[in-house]
Amino acid sequence: MHDLCNPLRIDVPRGGSKIASVDLYPSLPEDGEAAAWPMADVTDHQFCPFSGLVVGFDVESTADERHYEQAVLVIHIAQKVQTDVGRWSFFMSGIQYEPGRGDTQHDIDTQVSADGQTLTMTLRNVGVDNEAVDFSYLALYRDRQSGECQIYTSKDPSIRIGRPPAP
Repeated sequence: MHDLCNPLRIDVPRGGSKIASVDLYPSLPEDGEAAAWPMADVTDHQFCPFSGLVVGFDVESTADERHYEQAVLVIHIAQKVQTDVGRWSFFMSGIQYEPGRGDTQHDIDTQVSADGQTLTMTLRNVGVDNEAVDFSYLALYRDRQSGECQIYTSKDPSIRIGRPPAP
């Protein structure tokens, strides 16, 4: 694959929202270790894989504006990883937080849809502080020939959320 780019940055306008679409490329573990699952921003139709996310909210937003600000990240399992051999789909909430590095401010909501092919993450920051969240994507791989299903997690991507976001 390609070298990883900088983290994807989503800047939410004051009092508003921002939507970004991403393709996720899950892969089976290699040598007994979870693989990094690159993501590529498809909003601007360029392929530049990245592993982290930064969501920035305006530091001058009023308390009322902060209640309506959000970033919506729509993550699709890339169609080119679906083959005649197997099929990937997001499992349960689509993510699993790392112990001690989860969503302590409860500002991330997830929803899986489209027969497990799409994960929608809605991110908010009602406060004025920063949060670093580490997680793994959670997906099911179904072997088409045997029908066997296995659940896998990715290596840990991260999301930095804040006003301004932590580096």
